[in-house]
Amino acid sequence: MGKNKKQEELHNNNSLSSLYIHIPFCKQKCSYCDFASYAGKEDLMDQYISKLTEELHFLLSANRFPLSTIYFGGGTPTLLPISNFEFLISNIQKLIPKFPRLQDGQAMSNLEITIEANPGTIDKEYLKALRDFGINRISIGVQSFNNKHLKTLGRIHDIKKIYQAFDAARDAGFDNINLDLIFAIPEQTLKEWQNDLKNALNLKPEHLSTYNLQVEEGTPLYEKLTSKGNDLNRRLLNEDLDAQMYEFAIDFIKENGYHHYEISNFAKKGLECRHNITYWENRNYIGIGAGAHSHINGKRWGNPETIEEYLDSKPVVKIKHEEDITYAAKETIFMGLRLIEGIPKEKFNGFENEVEKLKREDFLEEKNKRIKLTKKGLFFGNLVFEEFI
Repeated sequence: MGKNKKQEELHNNNSLSSLYIHIPFCKQKCSYCDFASYAGKEDLMDQYISKLTEELHFLLSANRFPLSTIYFGGGTPTLLPISNFEFLISNIQKLIPKFPRLQDGQAMSNLEITIEANPGTIDKEYLKALRDFGINRISIGVQSFNNKHLKTLGRIHDIKKIYQAFDAARDAGFDNINLDLIFAIPEQTLKEWQNDLKNALNLKPEHLSTYNLQVEEGTPLYEKLTSKGNDLNRRLLNEDLDAQMYEFAIDFIKENGYHHYEISNFAKKGLECRHNITYWENRNYIGIGAGAHSHINGKRWGNPETIEEYLDSKPVVKIKHEEDITYAAKETIFMGLRLIEGIPKEKFNGFENEVEKLKREDFLEEKNKRIKLTKKGLFFGNLVFEEFI
C-alpha cells in the first residue's frame, strides 16, 4: 500500500529529532490533572501497546530517523508491566539508529531516553529492567514533601515512598534524575515550600522542575475549591506569595549549583532536558499514543484523546493545524522566550514594536544579540507571551 501525502512528507523530512510516547494509564487520577490520562483501564494495556507499535511503524518505518531524544510521558508510564516495555522497546530498536545497546552495563549511545515515574509505582527491580532496556533518564513526580499537600493533589504516594523511589533509581543505575515539584498549592506556606526545595536538593538530583500549580476548570481540585459557594481566588495563594515562592526557588536552587535554563527548570551543567528543549525551540517532533501531538515543519496534528477512540482509530496523519508564516514566527518567539538565554534577535523581525514596548516595561532585554526575559519578565511571562499570541 502506498503512503499518503502527509506520511510521505513526514518520511522525507530530515530534521526530526524527538519522539514522544504517551502512556495514559494511571492508578488514580490526580486532583489537578487535565491531561489525557485515565484510571481503572489497565485491562487495555496490552491492546494499547500493540496500537502504539502499529503507529510507530506507520510513522517511522520508511526512514530510520536519527533521533536524539525519546520521552515516555503520561499518565503514569511506570504503571505498565515490564513485559509491555520490552515489547515496545524491541520495536523501537528496529526503527531507531543507534538505539542504546548495553555493553558492560553502559548504554553505547548519547540518545536521551526519559521516562516519567510515580514514586508509588516503582522499585529497584522494575527500574533496573528499564535501565537495561536503554532508558537513561528518569523524571520522578515528587510534587511535594508534605503529606497534607500530597493528599490535596490526589497523589498515591507519601514522603516515605519518595525517598524509596529515589534510592531505587540510584541503585538501578540512573545517574540522570529529575524531580518534579509543585508550588502555590492551596494553603501551602512559604516555609513549607522552602522545606520542599531543601528536601529535594538534599537528594542531589541532576535536574529540578518547579511548576506553579494551575487549577484547571473541570478537574476535581477545581470542583472542590469552587463547591459550596467557595471563591476559588480566596482559596489559592495571592500573587505576592506566589512570587515569593518562585523567587526563593530561583535563588536557592542556583545557590546550590544548578543552572536556571528555562522558566521552570534547573539542571546541573550539561544535563538540561534535551527533549523539552526541542519543544521550546519549536523544532520537529513526533508524538504517538492517545492525545499525543506532533509538529513537523509548521504542520501540527494530534491523536484522539481517549484510549478507546485511539484504539479504534486508523494510523493516519491528519493535519489539525497548518501554521502560516506569521503564526509560526509568533510561536517560535513565545516558546523560545521560556528559555533563560532567550532567542536570537532576528527571530523578532516584524515584531519590533512589541519588543520595544516590552523593553520599556522592563519585561524584555537584549544581550549578546539575543532577546530574553528580564528578572521581572520571568514573573510575568504570560503577559509577555500574550503580546505574541
